[in-house]
Amino acid sequence: MVIREGVYEMRYIVANTTLNLCSGGLQEVREVECLEVALTEDEIAYRENFKDVGPSMSIASPSMSISSTSSSVPDPSMSVPDPSMN
Repeated sequence: MVIREGVYEMRYIVANTTLNLCSGGLQEVREVECLEVALTEDEIAYRENFKDVGPSMSIASPSMSISSTSSSVPDPSMSVPDPSMN
């Protein structure tokens, strides 16, 4: 009797584990599909905005930050010493 209950419990565990893995896999597939749709929509929106800008305007690079723009005050640590000052 105890062996039979153990076998039933093992079958239950195996079945639940299999169903959980399948369910998790399906959830991941749904997430990937949603991300692919969002990526496609973003790419379409980007291309439409790029067309609207036209050749006379430029689009700022996303990697460009305010701190990377040049300033009117030179950085003293970056200056090259003048050889005639010696």
